[in-house]
Amino acid sequence: MCYLILFALRLVCIIAIFLGLFNPNAYPKVGGFEGKVNIIREGAYDTILVEVYIKGDYIRVNEFDKGNKLIRSYFANVAQGYTFLVSFSRRMYSKVKVDNSLMVSNVEIIKSENYIDIDGNRCYQWRVKNPTSQTETTYWVTPIQYDFVSKLFRALANSGSAIEEMVSMPHADGVMPLMVVDRTRFRKVRSCIRVVNVKPMQVSQSLFAIPSGFSELISS
Repeated sequence: MCYLILFALRLVCIIAIFLGLFNPNAYPKVGGFEGKVNIIREGAYDTILVEVYIKGDYIRVNEFDKGNKLIRSYFANVAQGYTFLVSFSRRMYSKVKVDNSLMVSNVEIIKSENYIDIDGNRCYQWRVKNPTSQTETTYWVTPIQYDFVSKLFRALANSGSAIEEMVSMPHADGVMPLMVVDRTRFRKVRSCIRVVNVKPMQVSQSLFAIPSGFSELISS
């Protein structure tokens, strides 16, 4: 009887460990990601829904308002180093000048042991103070080895996207921010950006092609 009780206890422990390791809410820590990422940005006056499609070096970012109306899209090929801003309403696209040389020399980065759990992932607090803009941005980061994170950051750095604060995070190797809170020097929240879903899936190559008939707007 004692042996059966001991065996049952061990079985319960093994099941608990198994469920902990394979929490369906936790994002898989893998590279070579192909799929879709859903992000929401909540500002003082608006809410923007962002969906990101990734396939190899190709990235597409769609931004919608809270009425689910498409505002704009970004098409990028990280290997070739281009990013296009696409307007479906105007049937036009223009090349975006992406600046990856982020100036972090005047930025104070404070990495603390404070953490919160987001979707089964332990996220640690990074505070980035920018005296030039008089702002402070808090990143809740988790050590997820997604290869698309650095690609996304390179494709959208200083491009004016809705997730600008997220992709401008300095020293992002090996981690992924699941929530970003931007504040003024008076501690008033300017925006909150949250990753709400990461879904591995097959993505059609056609999603990354600018539709035929669209005209390129070339700046002088």
